[in-house]
Amino acid sequence: MTVMEVAFLITGLVCAVVCVLCVRRVLIVIRLVLRGQRTEGWCATRQMFAVNANDSHYPQFTFAFRTADGKTVEFRDRPGAFGYEQGAPVRVCYDPARPRKRATIAGPDTWGPVYVRLLIGLPLGLMSYVALRTLASHWGFI
Repeated sequence: MTVMEVAFLITGLVCAVVCVLCVRRVLIVIRLVLRGQRTEGWCATRQMFAVNANDSHYPQFTFAFRTADGKTVEFRDRPGAFGYEQGAPVRVCYDPARPRKRATIAGPDTWGPVYVRLLIGLPLGLMSYVALRTLASHWGFI
């Protein structure tokens, strides 16, 4: 195997894994929106994190809600382009069996948790397809 073949193989596999993880999360979010328990929540924290030395920052949001049995649950989600101020009310959809792992703010008014992952996952899926198909064609499988 040449260096280029190894590069195509690693690129294709890494992009495929990231694409599968993004699509999996999108399907979980859509399932929660359609079948999950709905409740009112709030933006618990909004923190700004530095990306690099160029003073670029991105916000990280932590949301909170109370389950039907009164427990307060916090989770992170990506609200999309606009975000929320700390304390702002949000609608939360969650799985009552696993509220800490399966909660989202996605819904009719906020689709950020869906489209952000789709904008990452779909191009990576296409890149994976092109890299692996090119490699398979080069090796004579296609």
